[in-house]
Amino acid sequence: MKILTSLAVMAFAGSLSAQTTYLSEDFNGGVVPPAGWTMVNNNGNTGSAGWISSGDRAWHEDEFNGQSDNRLISPAFVITTPDAFLHFDGETNWAQWLANHPSSIGNGISTMEINVNGGGWIIVWIDTSLNNGDTYSPTVDLGVAIGDSVQIGVHFSGDFAQEWWVDNVVVDDQSGAGGGLVYSITNLVAGATANFSVTGASAGGAVILGYSLAGAGPTATPYGLVDMSAPITTLATLTADGSGNASFSPTVPGGAAGATLYTQGVDLGSGTLTNSLAELVL
Repeated sequence: MKILTSLAVMAFAGSLSAQTTYLSEDFNGGVVPPAGWTMVNNNGNTGSAGWISSGDRAWHEDEFNGQSDNRLISPAFVITTPDAFLHFDGETNWAQWLANHPSSIGNGISTMEINVNGGGWIIVWIDTSLNNGDTYSPTVDLGVAIGDSVQIGVHFSGDFAQEWWVDNVVVDDQSGAGGGLVYSITNLVAGATANFSVTGASAGGAVILGYSLAGAGPTATPYGLVDMSAPITTLATLTADGSGNASFSPTVPGGAAGATLYTQGVDLGSGTLTNSLAELVL
């Protein structure tokens, strides 16, 4: 097995246009908070379950045991690029129970927030859904935090109010939401067959997936910083099909339960990094 950075140097030499991904969480591990994340019960309501897993998403239900006030908090990362953006997918139910709804009958508030250098929480996005089942995939400019240490906070507040689902939380230096390289893992269960897939790669090109069990980096490579700590090992070298899709389905070692897999890939055709993943082996 070769180190990912060594493979990258040999396989691709030339001008690089790397995408830098600081945070990527798809909640597919079935555990919320996922590895590296925390949840804070801001008002100490012992009757509140807070953020939980639901269908490979993070979910906060419309709890009825008094005021719920829970923040799901990401690991910290330092923004080193000139631009940075937060992307995520969301869905809202019981929208009329949001406090800012034009016909509000509740006190619910759903916000995406950032904590900069350990200071207070700053709201960068607020849910303004009007209808039950509204879905959205916003892109939020994080230019105020360039050069700083940042955490993302997914903040729910309400008393028998809205329901909120959040998925695919990504912070990178790309202003466009979606449509690019997407790396995902499903069924990462010890002894089972998992699926590792990349979409949006260069058609017919090579995709290298690397992994680490040592931590989330960052580690410098010719393609930019990767969210893996040394030693970084090649997980697979894949060839994308004509639509830019590549996948493989290995058997997860039986003794791997409880380990966290830190993994990221590179599309050699474009010299672009995929999003990174930190997945708990169940």
